[in-house]
Amino acid sequence: MNEKNTLAQCLHKYDMESLHAYCAEYSVAFTEDAKDAVCTALSSRLLEEKVLEQRLGILEDDILQGLLDLMAGKKIENEDIIDHLDGLDLIYGSQEDQSWHIPFEVTDALKIKDDVWDSKRRSRVWLMQCLSIIQHYWADAPMEVMKQLYQKNPNVDQNANLKELFQEIPVSEITCVMIEDSFVIRGWRSSEVFAGYREKQKKHSYYLPSMEEVLDLYRNDFDTLNRYGISVKEWFLKNGAEADDLELLLHEMWNDMNYGHLEKEILQEAESMITFDNKKEQEQFRQMIHAWYIHAGRIDLRGHCIAEQEKN
Repeated sequence: MNEKNTLAQCLHKYDMESLHAYCAEYSVAFTEDAKDAVCTALSSRLLEEKVLEQRLGILEDDILQGLLDLMAGKKIENEDIIDHLDGLDLIYGSQEDQSWHIPFEVTDALKIKDDVWDSKRRSRVWLMQCLSIIQHYWADAPMEVMKQLYQKNPNVDQNANLKELFQEIPVSEITCVMIEDSFVIRGWRSSEVFAGYREKQKKHSYYLPSMEEVLDLYRNDFDTLNRYGISVKEWFLKNGAEADDLELLLHEMWNDMNYGHLEKEILQEAESMITFDNKKEQEQFRQMIHAWYIHAGRIDLRGHCIAEQEKN
């Protein structure tokens, strides 16, 4: 690797508007028409606050391996890995000619890598993945509940201090805050918009998902494993829907179910995109949406679904 590759050079990939916002985030003075000076100052602040170490410490296994492969001079075909590393300013370059550079500061920061570092990294990553349950199902959960979820993964330190791990995750990578000994979505406790959800949640226990569900929610930002949702997806695909557009629709529908919107509103939105051949086809579709609706995890039920609650 060329020793001239620096974090300051990496930051040159941003336009001045983006650099202005980046500087504001880290309280760095910004001067228009002085890109070199801005990148140098911002680079110094990031290094001073050990931002690179924090970012390296939350890389998933495949992302970290991708970075190590690039350092070894290998080509990386997986665009998601490249985008992730690029977005964290751990690399910079060009996708077109597969020319990627690693700032020497990143290489230096990785020299601390050992078994202890790796164990903490895996623990942080899993905690980040568990936080997706806070975002989608719980909104507000005490430490003892989060610990139950965290300990479902046998491959992480079972005795880890979750509060310390949480504080080691860059703020930009999380949607939660710690309030005393609870993990809380920002603004949840004070927002009048969420008052009804908070009141309804009091009647329900915390739904504890499986490891597979946690990983699915973290990677896809909505529940793609629900068999009733899968039935709806298959119906759309069978009837000629474009996969990319469909993914956006299903995500939006699930979000509405997740946040307790009325079934008729969700159905109306879905049917606005469909021309049915006959009433029988329309009724079959409505039955599929209803089954998905009552079996989708809801934030006002702390992750439980309507069908599950109706049994009790």
